Amino acid sequence: MTIEDLVTLAQTAISARLSERTLPSALIGLDEQYKKVHGLMRRTIEMGESNSCLILGPRGTGKTMLVRQAIQEVEQEFRILATDDLDQSMNVDETRKEFMVIHLNGMVQTDDRMALKEIMRQLSREGESEMGNTNTSFSDSLPSLLTFLKSGTREQYPIVFILDEFDLFAQHTKQSLLYNLFDVAQSAEWPIAVIGITCRMDALELLEKRVKSRFSHRHYYTFPPSTYHDYVEICQNALLLSPADLDIQFEDGMPVSEHLDEKQSFMNEFNRRVKILFEDGGFSKVVQRIFDLMKDVRGFYRLCFGPVAELSETHPYLLPSQFYKSGLQQRVDNKTEMLKGISLLELSLLIAIKHLVERETVTFNFEMVYDEYKEFMDTAVLRGSTVTSLGISSGGSITTESVSLRLYKKAVALKAFEHLVEAELLRPADSSGKGPKEYRMMRVMLDSSQISDVVLKHRDCPTIVARWAARR
Repeated sequence: MTIEDLVTLAQTAISARLSERTLPSALIGLDEQYKKVHGLMRRTIEMGESNSCLILGPRGTGKTMLVRQAIQEVEQEFRILATDDLDQSMNVDETRKEFMVIHLNGMVQTDDRMALKEIMRQLSREGESEMGNTNTSFSDSLPSLLTFLKSGTREQYPIVFILDEFDLFAQHTKQSLLYNLFDVAQSAEWPIAVIGITCRMDALELLEKRVKSRFSHRHYYTFPPSTYHDYVEICQNALLLSPADLDIQFEDGMPVSEHLDEKQSFMNEFNRRVKILFEDGGFSKVVQRIFDLMKDVRGFYRLCFGPVAELSETHPYLLPSQFYKSGLQQRVDNKTEMLKGISLLELSLLIAIKHLVERETVTFNFEMVYDEYKEFMDTAVLRGSTVTSLGISSGGSITTESVSLRLYKKAVALKAFEHLVEAELLRPADSSGKGPKEYRMMRVMLDSSQISDVVLKHRDCPTIVARWAARR
């Protein structure tokens, strides 16, 4: 096996973790929440106990991940139990699981009719219902589904409903779906668990009284990593390779695989380099900055996509320099990048606006900006007449550093001003927007530091204009 093959396996495994297609090797800081969610599912599957709960927390704190982990755990556990007493000649893949999982997402199923249709489709796929192919209306389908669920017994296969973006379901008209799911969980014989996942901490307040009365009021909260140590541990686990990542299997506790020595050698060296990476001072500052700003591990994951994609046969290990470059790209200001190609006249108008704002003139119009620009140009021409390094051309223009500075007429400057408005860098100070264009009051959507960055990055900005921008 070549080093290129090993790098490809590593890239695939790490990218899957960074994009959250696969689960992490460990749940850091979520042990208590995981035990509660896993216990709720287990009681539903093993004891036929119907229940409901709500998992709340900011985005990126592991809500969906811990539910997926719990489902995977009970799926493996009860699939094994289901096959213990089977005849050896029977194919395990043809056996049915001990429970069903119905996934719904409030961003996809935007009303109760679509949600009900998706429930029926997934039930039909699992072989528990023949209603998936019907085109009946919501008013006809809902009673059919309720009758189907309420007619079951505790011996029926349990159903676990996962409602992602739960707060969006709460905004559906009359909340009929939530009411009936919670009602079935509370009163029916068929064992079901309803697990809601939401980033809105006030999601419970969105429920109607009749829906609240049927909810079990179990709340499990998730939070961002509380300490930098926990954050680093989560980030490091995402980059470390495991035997499964390189297709290394275990039989009787011993690793078994083709090219085992090569895979183990590469894995050990890759993980050693990752640990050294986290000890690097510059890299630690990058990670610390992300932690201080947001405490969201997805911010670190975004940082890693570039370096992981750059792994190759010649550079099979992650280097700190790759993350420095990726960190700079992550911090790029989209507005300043967009403005790098603007004309010198538009840049001059932005600098004039910057000076007006620094004098606490929060709102301005074109006439005020043009007067500021004209004042600078008059001063520049006057200075240019006494400085030998500047060439004065006819018409009151200055030629400096192969760039021509000239005082544009008001009509031309107005066109440039309108272009800034169209780019949404300037917006009207009031909603009416009435009156002549030259006198409409505007606000700038950039701060002074961003305008200064644009000046520094502009490839054709003369020194005299840069000095004007830096002047206080």
